[in-house]
Amino acid sequence: MSVSRKKYQLPTIAELSQIKINLQKLRLECDKFSHKFIDVRSANPQLCMNHEKLVKDVYNDFEQINLTELDGDPMPFTDNIKERIRRREETLYNKKTEDYINSYFIDIVSQFKAPAMRVRITKLAPQKEITFHIDYDPSYATRIIVPIYTNNNVVNLFKVRKNIEEYILEAGKAYFINGGFAHAVKNNSNSNRISLRFSLDGQ
Repeated sequence: MSVSRKKYQLPTIAELSQIKINLQKLRLECDKFSHKFIDVRSANPQLCMNHEKLVKDVYNDFEQINLTELDGDPMPFTDNIKERIRRREETLYNKKTEDYINSYFIDIVSQFKAPAMRVRITKLAPQKEITFHIDYDPSYATRIIVPIYTNNNVVNLFKVRKNIEEYILEAGKAYFINGGFAHAVKNNSNSNRISLRFSLDGQ
């Protein structure tokens, strides 16, 4: 059994070139559901109940479409970060929606060996940002992002050992995101940044 690596043992961000993606097909699939974007609180009421401060500070200009949902009952509220990590609440968000089943999204996600959770399409509005925050260490779960609509004016920022690292991601490519570091996204363009994102239960 392999040992999970901590955040400093992994890159800040890395392209996963072995994942094959047809960008035109991905955009056509995404466009089918463009009318279904809703605010984060409405999309994830249970998770937001446990992370209300983060949602208020980070996600006001961020919308999403859930492709997997909560499978079971929500866990009771706690503001204890260690407890939220210990009980691995995100692993419960793995029930496939009708939109996800037989879609091109599932063709992309199924190329990974580990089970996927919290599969969703996200949209960041023009001239808006997601401020710096930490999701969780990669030993808890592995975060993947596939930009669908983006441009060179969308910048991903990471704070690593007091330094700020900047990255521009290309549409139609899969990336590992090290969510254990404080990170932010700035959409300095006049168009939406839309991406497929999900977490893997394992590395």
